[in-house]
Amino acid sequence: DSGYEIHFAGAAGLDIKGTEVLGLVKTEDEALEHIVALTQMYREQGRYLERIYKWAKRIGIEEIKRQIMEDDEKRKAYYDRFVFSQKFAQVDPWSERVSGKDKHEFRPMASVGFAEAAE
Repeated sequence: DSGYEIHFAGAAGLDIKGTEVLGLVKTEDEALEHIVALTQMYREQGRYLERIYKWAKRIGIEEIKRQIMEDDEKRKAYYDRFVFSQKFAQVDPWSERVSGKDKHEFRPMASVGFAEAAE
């Protein structure tokens, strides 16, 4: 019973709909691969402004499960295309901060010891 149960295609707006179960995987890495592959499949096949639950209904839940959960080669291809696309589109908003850029903005104005602060 351990692992990750992946759900998708729920709605909570004008339409209210529970999620669909994509499937169960054992590890976090497998969960990430399956979710990323599902995301890429939706990116490629979804229509402009089409919600994921409407896309899933149009494509078919069973077809999505077949391609993502059962077809290892297809899932890996979706995953690889997503990862490739993010090399050009993904910017880490914290990378400059971590590297020390702008650290001068956050220097303490004065160092106050514990004893001084208690007085």
